[in-house]
Amino acid sequence: MFYRPIKSAILITIYFVLSAVTLFVLSFRGWGDAVAWLIATQFAGYAALYLIISLRLGGALKLFQWVPFGSTAILTAVGAVAAP
Repeated sequence: MFYRPIKSAILITIYFVLSAVTLFVLSFRGWGDAVAWLIATQFAGYAALYLIISLRLGGALKLFQWVPFGSTAILTAVGAVAAP
């Protein structure tokens, strides 16, 4: 019963790390801008999905994961726009 939230938190952390490593590695190959937009789109989709599920469960903070996903999407998009 208590393992589901722990597994979920570990998977979310792994996803953040893999996205950061992918963005870092591919930016050296010249694909950083395209990868940043892809990652921003993925995180925005996850944020929207978690927000919809959270609202259906009764409140915006029932599933708070949409907040870090949305923040990451915004920061990644800002980085893609600001990149030379």
